[in-house]
Amino acid sequence: MNHRTARTDARAKAGVRGTAGRGTAVRGTAARRPRGAGRWAAAGACALLAVAVLADRVAAGVAEDRMADRIAARQSALVAPPSVSIGGFPFLWSAAEGTYPEVEVEGRAKTEDGLPVTASFDLHDVSKAAGGYAAAQARAEFKVPLDALGAKRGPGVRLTGHDGRLEITRSVMGVPLVVTAALKLTGDTVTLEATAASLAGRPLNPANPQIAAALKGAERKLPDLPLGLVPSGISVDAAAVTVHGEAKDVTLPGEA
Repeated sequence: MNHRTARTDARAKAGVRGTAGRGTAVRGTAARRPRGAGRWAAAGACALLAVAVLADRVAAGVAEDRMADRIAARQSALVAPPSVSIGGFPFLWSAAEGTYPEVEVEGRAKTEDGLPVTASFDLHDVSKAAGGYAAAQARAEFKVPLDALGAKRGPGVRLTGHDGRLEITRSVMGVPLVVTAALKLTGDTVTLEATAASLAGRPLNPANPQIAAALKGAERKLPDLPLGLVPSGISVDAAAVTVHGEAKDVTLPGEA
């Protein structure tokens, strides 16, 4: 073999090796393409999911607004449209079936004698029924501010809540009389039982007939609660007295 033939064979082998290298590079690029396509597919799926969730929440918001409007139209005691929250996801699935696992309603109203009330309703297993909807169970709270209750008792009366009991302060001949009472619910009537009393800082017998008579005069019968709710308890905190109510198989007129 001469030198010219050797150089020709070397160039041929180098060409083969170069072609093999380029083929390997092509195969590497082709192998990377499915991974890129997978990322685009995942991004597209996330975008579709986000759109579906947004559409579901928009539909829920529309239904909540419609329900709030219907409640406002039927409850003349409300001083502003209530807020409504329909639980359960996806909402559109529940709407198609005509059932909602939970519906929460909160609104502000006034009693016939002008007391402000904040009402909160928690309705469970709401479903379509003849003429509207029905809830398997309902619980509610009706909060009345202590300052508003005190103003109804007359000038100089102050009501505060401590440790679940009501503290009544008023002036008697310029001297502060303080009576602490436990609130009780007997049927639909709110009663008060004195547990402590003081006059000008000196302890008094809470069973004093005059104190007992004053608390007896403060008893109040609750008005009928909406939706057929039955009073189930009463409590007091630092700011308000709360009446609790509950019922089963509640009828909700009108469509949601």
